[in-house]
Amino acid sequence: MKINNQSKTVVFFIATLIFSAVHLQAQTLTRGPYLQSGKQDSITIRWRTSTATNSKVTWGTSYIVSPGTYANSLTQDVAVPVTEHIVRIGGLTADTKYWYTIGSTTLVLQQTSTNYFLTLPLDNTTRKLRFVAIGDCGNNSTNQVSVRNTFINFNGSNDIDAMILLGDNAYNSGTDAEFQTNFFDIYKDDLLKYNKLYPAPGNHDYGNSATNTGKTGTTPALSMPYHNNFTVPMAGEVGGVPSGAKNYYSFNVGGVHFISLDSYGMDDANTTKMYDTSGKQATWLKADLAANTQKWTVAFFHHPPYTKTSHTSDTEMDLVAVREKFIRILERNGVDLVLCGHSHGYERSYLLKGFYNTYASPLLDANFNAVTHTATGNTQNGLYDGATGNYKAFAYNSGKYNHGTVYTVSGSAGQIGGTTAGYPHDCMYYSNATNGGCFYFEVDDNRLDAKFISYTTSPTPVIRDKFTIFKDVKKNTNYTIALGNSITLTASWPGTYSWTEDAATMAGETSRSVTTTPGALGVYQYIVADGFGDLKDTFQVTVNTAILPVLINSFTATLDNNKVLLDWSTDVEQHNKYFTIERSTDGINFQPLGKIDGAVNSNTVKTYHMVDLAPAEGVNYYRLYQTDDNGNSTFFETRKINYKINKHFDCTAINQSAGNVKLLVSSVKSDNLNLRVTDMLGKEIINKFLAVAAGNNSKELQLQNGVYILTVTNSAGERISSKIIVQ
Repeated sequence: MKINNQSKTVVFFIATLIFSAVHLQAQTLTRGPYLQSGKQDSITIRWRTSTATNSKVTWGTSYIVSPGTYANSLTQDVAVPVTEHIVRIGGLTADTKYWYTIGSTTLVLQQTSTNYFLTLPLDNTTRKLRFVAIGDCGNNSTNQVSVRNTFINFNGSNDIDAMILLGDNAYNSGTDAEFQTNFFDIYKDDLLKYNKLYPAPGNHDYGNSATNTGKTGTTPALSMPYHNNFTVPMAGEVGGVPSGAKNYYSFNVGGVHFISLDSYGMDDANTTKMYDTSGKQATWLKADLAANTQKWTVAFFHHPPYTKTSHTSDTEMDLVAVREKFIRILERNGVDLVLCGHSHGYERSYLLKGFYNTYASPLLDANFNAVTHTATGNTQNGLYDGATGNYKAFAYNSGKYNHGTVYTVSGSAGQIGGTTAGYPHDCMYYSNATNGGCFYFEVDDNRLDAKFISYTTSPTPVIRDKFTIFKDVKKNTNYTIALGNSITLTASWPGTYSWTEDAATMAGETSRSVTTTPGALGVYQYIVADGFGDLKDTFQVTVNTAILPVLINSFTATLDNNKVLLDWSTDVEQHNKYFTIERSTDGINFQPLGKIDGAVNSNTVKTYHMVDLAPAEGVNYYRLYQTDDNGNSTFFETRKINYKINKHFDCTAINQSAGNVKLLVSSVKSDNLNLRVTDMLGKEIINKFLAVAAGNNSKELQLQNGVYILTVTNSAGERISSKIIVQ
């Protein structure tokens, strides 16, 4: 039989169509989708397919009923099609819900009403933040499914801002097949589709074998399936100092700084662990904590320093090492909450402080003394429910100091059961080795509420433990106002309120803020209390005809070439004699730095400037107050600057022309610098990372006319700020 060229073309075309149809029919979704490295303006979406294709994601802010696609799309074409799809989409709006589809240019693989994500909020968000942590989950058990279903029922329609994994995510050896059946298949239809996931590894993610401790993801040959299955913000793109490592990293969600650590893998050519304080991971951690400016700090890793459920921290030497060598770094830097797994139960401590000694002579369970090893000096348990005795919330001031830390073991989201000699651990207020569950917590401004979400009959949730932490509460504040003026008083916590004026109840006042106008000269005392008799703020308001308030517009402290520039402005001044700035190195004991005459009386904006030519090494606190012509003083906010004499980089801003600003950066090593530009009112204009090489570098910025503060931070947490005028 003879076939001409035209017939050959037709046959080839038909064969191609048949092959394509078979290929499309064969392409199925085998894993995912799941959400990684979420931030305010971007997110990574991952999935796996049975056959290799290109990758396409579409997204929008309103759900489109399937079939269909969203207005925004990103197609990731690669020279060689892939089965492992990793697509990062950007240009998103902070704190916004988006629905999405996944697939290829020829096929939408998944599009449902639960294919959505919520971008991270801005750091200064005022809304409540919600988080869930699950530990030792990946065993494909009835308990794992029950914990999942119970939490979904408990959470309802609320959005979770971060889903945290505490390690041992795939039993028993952390193989890719075990990740598939014991982790991804369990959560694929719900939690992974719409929650941003931030993992930490456990020993079973390393095959539970010392031969794998050096496989921390540095190269393909030195990677476990854990490192290949997750995309983490190792470049500092979600806040924090870049780690450059797949097995530990940090990120910010609103006002919360999270630190994910690896307590099993080893760095420095397989010679140092997390608890080796001069090792790579601990060195990075110290730099990250030094650079952290968020109100709340949460660290999570697998191996707990205190436990008596299925493991014992008395005699298991890796747990002893975590306690005796490592956690003092966390406590002295003001870490609020430590979350761990490994032990297959739930345990929650008192507000511990300094419950450690040395690795050679460790403190054991029997050595616990609530008087000396807690920040409260007793067995105050953090329960905020109005009960008497030690049933009170934990409360302390913000700052990088050892105010006490709550340690939680939550390792029963899959595995469950087992206790060791001496159970329960004496430093734990609550322990449970019988009921599975997960750890849930909310952050609302300066309040943190945490719960152990468990079940008796799934999916009905049972809250078996809970605690509350407040920061910067129980305040005493003095105000001076003129007769006839009003003043708004605001409680220092979110919650419930009752107000009194000079011991008389203010009828109907149950909101967080009240506005009052005293009708006569004198001193008035206002008290706001919570509903449990636990929290109380006191305001003393002096009504005087001689003075009127000074209204501060802004107050900034900026490090510029080894000196600190202090700038402030006022909207109104009446009877204002002078301003004073005081400096402190501990935030408690202040000494005068200088004094500047005020405008006396002014209804226009006035600006003031002072320079600290010799800041102290370390943190410097600057406090501003004014004194009126009667000698009365009013204090305003405090600012702080971290000054380090010998830095590993330098940055100079040069204003060129037409809004073009050149940054001249010199660095002793290649680095990823964070650049933040704000105007004089503190509004953020730019926040991005700059990659620089060792030596001299030049970067360009475009800014509109105005006065700006430029702050550059390197990976070691060293910071340089300067003020620049663009005109």
